[in-house]
Amino acid sequence: MEKKTPLLDEIGRKHGMKVPESYFADFTEKMAESLPEREIPLSEQPTLWLRVRPWVYMAAMFAGIWLMLKMFTGIFSVENGETPDVEMTASAAEERSIEDEWIAHYVDDYTAYEMLYTDVEY
Repeated sequence: MEKKTPLLDEIGRKHGMKVPESYFADFTEKMAESLPEREIPLSEQPTLWLRVRPWVYMAAMFAGIWLMLKMFTGIFSVENGETPDVEMTASAAEERSIEDEWIAHYVDDYTAYEMLYTDVEY
């Protein structure tokens, strides 16, 4: 099953690279001797910040999740027809509806003109 190729027969299996004898036998000792000496620091007491940091990060993560949920539930409640803003609801005049107030606060001029000149129901 072994294939013979003329190129492999011509080159052979020797690549010409050799490692000096006993190179790997004392490699670790030579490497340790060539490295500079350094002091190993004694383990220090962790500071207050190092001890509290994981708890602060976890609290920030939960606060971010809570804020995202508040934002998304606020968006979904507007889509369900609930009042989007307490100040806007309180400031609505008797002759104007909540939808008119919503348009006045949240719709720009371009969208208002587009709503006037298209047949699409918004």
